[in-house]
Amino acid sequence: MKKFFTALLLIFTLASESYAESGDIYVRQDVFDAKMEALFSRLDAKIDTAINDLKAEIGELRGDIKALSARMDGFERRLDSMDKRIDFMSNFLYYILVLLAALIILPPVSRWFEAQKETKNFTLDDVRKFR
Repeated sequence: MKKFFTALLLIFTLASESYAESGDIYVRQDVFDAKMEALFSRLDAKIDTAINDLKAEIGELRGDIKALSARMDGFERRLDSMDKRIDFMSNFLYYILVLLAALIILPPVSRWFEAQKETKNFTLDDVRKFR
């Protein structure tokens, strides 16, 4: 009985399939070609406008890049002059520190030299004392 219902269901399914209308619509070749040609011409126009827009944007970007490059050159020149100033200031600071160190060290060194002079200025009496 099960086989009977299965066969009956299969017959009804296939029968309804054969009587169903097809949704396909056939178009003549010349109409299809004309529609495709119109579609391609619209696509070509859109592609051309997109390419022209991209070229315009690229041109604007090139101008922006040139302006940015000019500003970067000016910035580099300013940095170079700043480097020169910093080098000068660091050298000047080193000279001041050396001068300050010399002024601080000079009095003890001069006292030491005077003490050395006094020890070298001995007389014949000093030599006789040490004998």
